[in-house]
Amino acid sequence: MQDFKKPYYSIYQRMGCAGEIYVNDVPVFSNFGKSSEGPGGVTGDIPINHALLKSGTHKIVGKIMPRHNKQSITEEEYMSLDFYHAEGELDRWKETRAKFHPRLKQPWNGLSENVNYPSFEITTEIEVNLPFELDGWQNSIDLLKMDEKDLLQQVISYYTQIHAVLRSHNASKFLELSQEKMKLQEQAFYFSEERKKSFRDGAFSLFNQKLEVLPLNPAELKLDIIGYGKLVRLLRLDGGMALQYKSSNPEQQENIEFDIKLHMRTKEKGFSII
Repeated sequence: MQDFKKPYYSIYQRMGCAGEIYVNDVPVFSNFGKSSEGPGGVTGDIPINHALLKSGTHKIVGKIMPRHNKQSITEEEYMSLDFYHAEGELDRWKETRAKFHPRLKQPWNGLSENVNYPSFEITTEIEVNLPFELDGWQNSIDLLKMDEKDLLQQVISYYTQIHAVLRSHNASKFLELSQEKMKLQEQAFYFSEERKKSFRDGAFSLFNQKLEVLPLNPAELKLDIIGYGKLVRLLRLDGGMALQYKSSNPEQQENIEFDIKLHMRTKEKGFSII
């Protein structure tokens, strides 16, 4: 494997299905709803340094699920994942980008018969070498040991606070609540001061659009415990994110979703965004 000063790891996904991609039980990409309708698919590069956190072996899972309004997977659904690394300096990223692990894909090629699953997982392990070990959620409280009803109540309470911030279009408050997550991402992706400013400017630009936020109805939400029990988020029953701004142009663009993951370093400190 090539030795980079600031290694930048990513997964290039091709998804002709609904589903999610996980790194160490942390979702890094989701495709649900109308965007998963056939016959085409979605493609794109997914940065994953923020989910790796440190050097070593990491588990990758691709969850293939039925397309929107379908009940099962057929031989027409597909997912393939290619694994890349590159030098993290932005001006060298394209010229240094190279594959470092074999492609992961579904075990059929559109020719198989009798493919009829409610879902299907493809898995592999990758080996990475990073110049840091980030303080993420590794040592946070195991949420699986908490009472589920109490956990749900606490998570909904925190999400309600974030929902109020989105409704008031208070970008400064949202960035304040997101400080821990932002610091981790800045370290994981070697953000320059210019890039940090660009990220913040983007947040203010979004909030200044004064978009309408979707209602947060507990009856339409479900708890999703991830990260081997160290992270939690709320999802809508259709798999979409609980917190969403309504699109200003629904025919051209889907809603803007906020993938808010929470962890709890100590019970005294309570939840925070990570």
